[in-house]
Amino acid sequence: MNFSPCFRPAVLATILVHSVFADPLDAYRGVNRLIVVSLPQGAVAEKVAAELFTHGGKIDERDLKIIDASEAAQRVPTALRLPPEQTVALRKQLKLIAGEVRPVFILLGKDGGEKARQLGALDLEKWFALIDEMPMRRQEIQNQQKKNQ
Repeated sequence: MNFSPCFRPAVLATILVHSVFADPLDAYRGVNRLIVVSLPQGAVAEKVAAELFTHGGKIDERDLKIIDASEAAQRVPTALRLPPEQTVALRKQLKLIAGEVRPVFILLGKDGGEKARQLGALDLEKWFALIDEMPMRRQEIQNQQKKNQ
């Protein structure tokens, strides 16, 4: 697109403002459910990573993505990591406290809304049951069953 020189600054400013203030999870809305993970430093990250790996099939069939929003360094190697400025925005949006000493897990639906929060230990089976009761997930199950017939 070719903009006249007098409009270029306004267009660039609009793009910059949108990229700075955009919801860091917009790309996943309507496509994926998310588990946002914030872990303190220590061995807990290895335990969480192992649990996520163990449940990989169930995670995939529910269109779940794992986002590591831990402070500073990434703690779960298999999780998605947003750019630093988006991680800061996400932590603020989800009210994740700096220096948290317990792991925090937040389940977000495909609509972007917070569905559940767990502190300390992650109980994926509980969340799988919760997801499977959601109307959108039930529709996905029905569509899959029709497809397999």
